[in-house]
Amino acid sequence: MTSPSPASCGPFADTAVAAFPSSLRALAQDTARNLATSVDDGYRSQSYRMNVLGENVHIPYRLHFLSDAIPRQYLNQRSLLARCLMSRSTNGYCRQIALRSILALKEAWVIPFIALPIGEYVVEIVQDIQSSLPLLDRDIYANFVRENRPAMQLLRSRAASYWDCYHRRAYPDKRAYPGMAVLNQLEQWAGG
Repeated sequence: MTSPSPASCGPFADTAVAAFPSSLRALAQDTARNLATSVDDGYRSQSYRMNVLGENVHIPYRLHFLSDAIPRQYLNQRSLLARCLMSRSTNGYCRQIALRSILALKEAWVIPFIALPIGEYVVEIVQDIQSSLPLLDRDIYANFVRENRPAMQLLRSRAASYWDCYHRRAYPDKRAYPGMAVLNQLEQWAGG
């Protein structure tokens, strides 16, 4: 069972490699090298341990890219790993663009990058996830939820807290709040 507790992130290259399963280590190292000049290596954040197909990965809470503009060459290239990492940017617009580019992917290692924003405060990003539910592979997501019960509970607690603090007026019924609706759907797929 994985722990949702945060840990400290190291330099960017280590952080990038730790965010993906070992089967992607070489590609993650290459991605880290390519993105290194675009990332503030001194920026420190937390990471969250999640389980992907029986292996622990550490997803950074945030990465600070040096420009407000997302490095477009990585959104247009084949590098799905770069898009995943950019979905953790400190810039909300960058996060949203990158997340939209990975939503329909059917790789288990992408799911943590899609799951974390469900428990975050930018409702527009969560609405994008909610809109993409019909595109998601139910079996892969159900397995992820079953492997990450503590992390999913943390996301549920955070989504409920953000609803209560900021979105209660727009969504009087907590179940209608996008974060809660997505989490409820994922839980239903997982059979629980």
